[in-house]
Amino acid sequence: METGSLDIHPPKPDDTEESASAAGRGPEAAASDQDVIDDVTQVDNESSDAPLRPAGVNLRLLPSLAPPGDGCHRIWRRSHKKCRDQTDEVKEWYSHKRHVLVFTYSGKPVYSRYGEEDGLSGTTGALSAIVSKMAKFFFCDSTTTDCLRYMTAGEHVFTFLERGPLWLVCISCSGDLYGDMVCLLERVHMQIITILTAGIERTLVSRPNYDMRGLLGGTEQVVNSMIRWCVQDMFLQCEGFEALPLAPSVRNAATEALKSARLPNVLFAFLMAGHRVLSAVSNRQYRLNALDLGMVINIIMSSASLRTGESWTPVCMSQYNDKGFAYAYISFLEGSDVGLVFLSTASDGEQFYAISQQAAMVKDALKQPGCAEGIEEAISKSPIDLASVSRGTLNAPAESSPGTRASIPRRSLLAPGNPQWQLLEGVIHAAYYVPALQQYFSSQIAEAYQSRRRVKMLFRNYGRCRQLLRNAKVPCQICVATDHECFYVSMAADYQLFLSVPRGISTGVIAQFYHWVRSQESHIFLQIPTW
Repeated sequence: METGSLDIHPPKPDDTEESASAAGRGPEAAASDQDVIDDVTQVDNESSDAPLRPAGVNLRLLPSLAPPGDGCHRIWRRSHKKCRDQTDEVKEWYSHKRHVLVFTYSGKPVYSRYGEEDGLSGTTGALSAIVSKMAKFFFCDSTTTDCLRYMTAGEHVFTFLERGPLWLVCISCSGDLYGDMVCLLERVHMQIITILTAGIERTLVSRPNYDMRGLLGGTEQVVNSMIRWCVQDMFLQCEGFEALPLAPSVRNAATEALKSARLPNVLFAFLMAGHRVLSAVSNRQYRLNALDLGMVINIIMSSASLRTGESWTPVCMSQYNDKGFAYAYISFLEGSDVGLVFLSTASDGEQFYAISQQAAMVKDALKQPGCAEGIEEAISKSPIDLASVSRGTLNAPAESSPGTRASIPRRSLLAPGNPQWQLLEGVIHAAYYVPALQQYFSSQIAEAYQSRRRVKMLFRNYGRCRQLLRNAKVPCQICVATDHECFYVSMAADYQLFLSVPRGISTGVIAQFYHWVRSQESHIFLQIPTW
């Protein structure tokens, strides 16, 4: 690769973004409708007792050991400014930059990112009518499966996604791409199915006017967090999960502890540190789907009640079986961001206690000298600051938030013995995705770009690059420049590389980041053994 400078001059992407909502009240817990819960679960999971969905969850987030620069503080924050007093009859509701609506084909609202659903029936009814009329005008052929995909009105793009009796709509004037908006809606639908199973669709077909909001009561925050995760992280750009960068010796110790906890009817077990996966073991008859794992992680991260004590909660692994529930045993180490999760197909009390006993032994193994300290140190250094890697140190935050462990600058476990990565100091953000592993690495975003508006701009431009490469033959690469930044995406058969840098930096930074990732694969990616 020849060394030059990234200085390309396409039109500047629109940096307009949705208004910030730093504070606001959390969603009110809705009353559960037990009769319909039993109806849905008996249809889809007749062999087991009908699981009870909680009427509400405690949305208080626990103190974190992760540094303030970690994206989890932006995504799984304490509150979401839903603006419940707004309806589609007030102009303030229309001022939000990105709406997400879910409604039934009869026009009954199910979920809205902003505003009270009861006050949006006029909008959802109109959108339902538009969908129906478009189908009659353009898709009247009974052999076609096509439907309305999107429409534009001024600066707004309306993106539609049909999933059974549900319609999901994203209305954006933030410069979002159609492909990213569809992917966002698919993740939202998948999250709803993770909570309710696909049996809710059968209920809606037989009872079109049924109000399913009672089933989602208290879990609205989970969907809100999923939307933020998609637009403020690599989760939308990669169909994978993020592993915790960790010394191989520490990860191996954690993996061996999990492997020793072999139990019948357990599909998968993993250790999580925040939203990152520390270690995992799978049943040899089960192939993990990273999106299923992401849905479970988001549920756990969105609820403090699942992060205290021991929890036993139903979750639908839609890529495994969308007709019934698996059961997640969740237990966090006391005073830590490290959680232990077992996913079981059995729901009886004996299974819970058997898992609980094995979990206690895994926790004891993690408390052994060297293991606990290594994990805590890795959490405090994640996400990795590439500027610190280029200097051979990882710096602690200047001011530590409550629950965050401060430390003096120290040598990075990932840093090489000589300063051969000096160009990495100028990187704004970088990511590396390995499809075969279903895992991605994402660096810390440069401090000057950590505002929500700029964070969303970074990931939106990655989506723009991927959109431009959608019909290109692999391997392919592209660089898009704004007035101040360059966004580079390279797609090959075995990896995808994402890079954001200031304009004018040497193109040698691409090779430096690629070789650094390859040299540190044992630290930043994990292998998943089987029982």
